[in-house]
Formats: sequence, C-alpha cells, structure tokens
Amino acid sequence: MKPLASTLLALGLFAAAAGIADRALASECEWPDRRTQASVLPITTDDGSYASAVVIGRNRVITAAHAVHEAIRTFVRIGDEYREGKVLSMDAGKDLAVIEVDTSGLAPIRLSRREPHANQRVWAIGFPQASSKTTSLGQFNGEVDGALHTSAPIDAGESGGGLLTCEQGDFVLAGMLRGYGAYRRGNEYVRIENHSVSVAARDIEEFVFWRLH
Repeated sequence: MKPLASTLLALGLFAAAAGIADRALASECEWPDRRTQASVLPITTDDGSYASAVVIGRNRVITAAHAVHEAIRTFVRIGDEYREGKVLSMDAGKDLAVIEVDTSGLAPIRLSRREPHANQRVWAIGFPQASSKTTSLGQFNGEVDGALHTSAPIDAGESGGGLLTCEQGDFVLAGMLRGYGAYRRGNEYVRIENHSVSVAARDIEEFVFWRLH
C-alpha cells in the first residue's frame, strides 16, 4: 500500500444536521454482518504483493490497481482455497482493477447510490499485513480531488478493501480503500493516524460500466 499525500482543506467543516441524521441511521447498522464481511477477500500475486478485494458482482471483484499491475498471476482466497483470477481491466489513474474469479457462494456488496454526508459512520474492511480480516469504524471527513477521506484507520494490505456505509438498514459500498493519508515533510511522507483515502462508489460504477460493457 502506498501512502497518499492528502490536502486536508475544508475537512472538519461539518453540518450539525448531518450528524443528527447519522445518529438515526446508526441504530439501523451497528456493525457489518457476516454475510457482508464474507464478500471482502484477501488477494495475492506471483510477485509477492498482497491486498484486499470486494465482490461487486457474479464472479467479479475489484481491487487496487497498484496491487496487481506488475503481476502475471493473481490469486483470490475464498474460504481456505486460493483461486486464480484474471484481471479484466485496470485504471492506474483511479487505482481500480476488476478481476474475474469464481465467487460462488458469496453475495456482491451493492454500490452506494449517494455520496456520504459529513460525519457519517463508515466501516473499513480489509486484510492488514496479509493477516486476518479487520474491520475499523470511522466517520466520513470529506472529499478532496474526488477521493473520499475518512477517519477509519487502515494499514498496508487493506488496499482494495471495502469502505462501507449504511443505507436504510443495509450495508453498501461507499468506496474502495486505496491508502492511508499522509503529508510530505522534506523528502519523506509522514503517515496521518486515523486517516484513510478511498475511491468513490461513483468512480467504481463508471469504471465497471464503461470498461466492461
């Protein structure tokens, strides 16, 4: 996972009304259920990369392009089995890749049809450091240059994982985890704690529609 330099302008300018609305939704979605979490998967490649992926359709998962762009072979772990996948399309600019793999038994996570609102609860799900699945809770902080910034902490290996929100009691995919927030200090990037950056659901939908239809 590569750190993403972030511009933090306007983050923190929240509407009180949005917070009230989010508290109402919170009672409907306390924590992602097993069925939803089962559709976030670990992936690995023949060049030693590891990341996460999300089932978005029958035999289709999305992941971060930077995790698979140099690989010849990509594998998705479903249960105790590693299944080889085929990269169907990739967009390095948006950091998106679609992989074809047998996802039988797993339900796709529906893409959100609306943008998150300020302070809205979000859940980040992925496989940090190629270990066990982790779910972290945070809130939506704002959008910068089309990317979603949240306070849900993530680590290396969670790129390609799911950023979930609640819509009318259902967990939906608000975005795909891309990296953790960072700022530049001299010649180095300094990681920002409790800050993650995701590709928005609208960009995922546009990418999947135009590239695969």
